[in-house]
Amino acid sequence: MRIELGTVRESPFVGIFALATDKLVFAPKPVSKKEEKRLFDVFGTEVVRASIANSSLLGVLSAGNASGLVVGSIMEMEEENQLLDAGIRVKKIGNITAVGNLLTVNDSKGICSKVFSDRQKKEIERFLGVRLMQSTVAGSDVVGASVVATNKGFVLNKMASNEEARRIERHFGIPGAKATANAGDVFVGNSVIANSFAALAGLATTGFELARLDEGLRG
Repeated sequence: MRIELGTVRESPFVGIFALATDKLVFAPKPVSKKEEKRLFDVFGTEVVRASIANSSLLGVLSAGNASGLVVGSIMEMEEENQLLDAGIRVKKIGNITAVGNLLTVNDSKGICSKVFSDRQKKEIERFLGVRLMQSTVAGSDVVGASVVATNKGFVLNKMASNEEARRIERHFGIPGAKATANAGDVFVGNSVIANSFAALAGLATTGFELARLDEGLRG
C-alpha cells in the first residue's frame, strides 16, 4: 500500500475535499494544478473535478465506489449533468446533506448511519451494488468521517469500541485497524482518502500514524 502525504485546497484535511475510488478520484473544481497532479501521481487514476451545491466539500457531501456516486439532493442539475456526461452514475438521496459524513463504502460492502431510512439504505445498496450495515462508530452516527474503507482493508476512529471494531471487521470481511491522522485527528475520513492501491493522508500526519494507516489499509 502506497501512502503519501499531501493537501487538497492547501488543507491537510484531504478527505473533506476529495474522494477516491478504484476507478476515479474526485476533486473540487478550484483544486490547483499542482494538487491535481499530485492526486494523479499518487492514485494513477483520472482526476474528475466536480462541485456539489457550488461547494468544494466533495468528501463531506458525497460517497461512492467504482459503480457511482451518492450525493444529497442539494446537488444542482448542471453539476449532476456534468458527471453524467462524463459517464459517472449519480444517485441523489433526499433529506440528507452530508452524505459523505454518514456513509462509507468499498465495492461490495459499506457502513451507514442510522440517519438513513430503510428505503434510502436499500436504494443505496441497489445503486452501488453493496450490502450496508447500519452502525455507530465511537458511539457517533458520523460513520463516514470515522471510517476509510477500501477493497483490501480499512481504518477507523481510534475511539471506536472493540465491539464496534469487531462488528465492522466481520461485516467487511477484511482486516482493519484503529488509527488517527493529521497529528491526532480521530475522524480519519476527514484526513485520509484511499482506494485499494494507494492513499493520501493529510500533510500533518506523523510517521507513527502512517504506520497504523498502512497496517489497516494494506489488508
